[in-house]
Amino acid sequence: MYIIIKKIHIMKNTYCLLVVLFTSLIVSCGGDDDPIPAPVVVTPEVVVPDTVAPTITLVGPSTINIEEGDSFTDAGASASDDVDGDISSSITTSGSVDASTPGTYILTYSVSDAAGNSVELTRTIIVAVATKITALAATGIVSEQTPAEARSTINGKWNFPESSSKSSYSSKLNTCEFDFIEFTDTTYYLALDLDGEFNAVSGPYELNEDSEGKVSSVDLYYYTGEVDVVIATLTDINVIEINDEIEASFTVNLTIPETADFDSCNELSGTYSDVGKEEPMEQSYAVANTSTSSQTGSDTTGTSYVDPVSHVTLINNTWSLLEITEDGESIALADLFEDWCYYEECDNDGNCVETAVEGCSPPSSAYLQFSAYGSYNLVFSGGSQPNEVEVGEWEWIDEPGDQMFYILEEGEAEVMKILDLSESLLILQNEEGDTYTFTAL
Repeated sequence: MYIIIKKIHIMKNTYCLLVVLFTSLIVSCGGDDDPIPAPVVVTPEVVVPDTVAPTITLVGPSTINIEEGDSFTDAGASASDDVDGDISSSITTSGSVDASTPGTYILTYSVSDAAGNSVELTRTIIVAVATKITALAATGIVSEQTPAEARSTINGKWNFPESSSKSSYSSKLNTCEFDFIEFTDTTYYLALDLDGEFNAVSGPYELNEDSEGKVSSVDLYYYTGEVDVVIATLTDINVIEINDEIEASFTVNLTIPETADFDSCNELSGTYSDVGKEEPMEQSYAVANTSTSSQTGSDTTGTSYVDPVSHVTLINNTWSLLEITEDGESIALADLFEDWCYYEECDNDGNCVETAVEGCSPPSSAYLQFSAYGSYNLVFSGGSQPNEVEVGEWEWIDEPGDQMFYILEEGEAEVMKILDLSESLLILQNEEGDTYTFTAL
């Protein structure tokens, strides 16, 4: 009996120990009235789904207007989200802008937050046709300017003063004299008086930059018939305004090759000052003064019949000759140059024969440049010979009716009528009814 009671006692103690271990409660196994603690209830966190799209904001205006040839840098956009905060670094941009080609371009900015909510915004960039009339009264020290600034500063027709001691050179064999140099947006025209005859050379020019992105010098290129070579380098260019007139000073180093007919002009290397800028046409001033850029100069007086957009703005361009029509018959460009590589030899009796020039190939193109300064330049290029340049003057006929202008040559004026003028096409007609069709380069 004792043994049974003892076992029961041991079993009871073991049960109490197990209860203590499994409930983690300090209770007396012998008490039936002790309360049982209430269970701990854990409420799960309620997650609210993110359904709000982020906000995107353009840096700068939503519509930007620039001119053909201007530089364009996208300012971008910023974005924020009510949950993720600043997410500007996640913005992606699609679309592109070709500032060299007129048109309307769209840039699209897109961004998404971590929950996948997305938003997009667009910016419109309108590239307008360039007026081809840059800052008519731009001044400054070119070595302190960017290429875009320097291009405006040197743009125009610059006349060498007759009183300059360096603007002419004479030897027993040759006489060479500077007449003028003209810069357009991409091309230069250098006029020389060589042995009493007018000569003009033309080609592209290059603005050389230093380590800070400023223009250190300007190189003038010339096509020899085989390659383009640098025939002159201009440095120390400074353009100032004195008594409402624009003047330039610069140093020129001439490196004309011996194969060129005007290599004797290398003796004109030196420093020049008081090189005056040609006065722009009145209509050019009118266009410049109505542009968004800062311009100076007087506007036209009275009523002008020359439309500044349809005529002045568009014609100041470089035009490639496509076709000539004479007496109702079309003359292709190749036919125009068919006699280019022939010369006439005559004997003492006056008998003449045409002889082909060995190794000669005719020009492949002819292009016409109208200047805001009243000059025009007709260039024949692409053959085996150096470019041939014809330089003249032109002037608007500011009267009612069909738009016309004068071509001025050696004191004579020829009337040219504009039959068609657009961003890409120019058709002219002379007094005899011949037509000339050009396309814009």
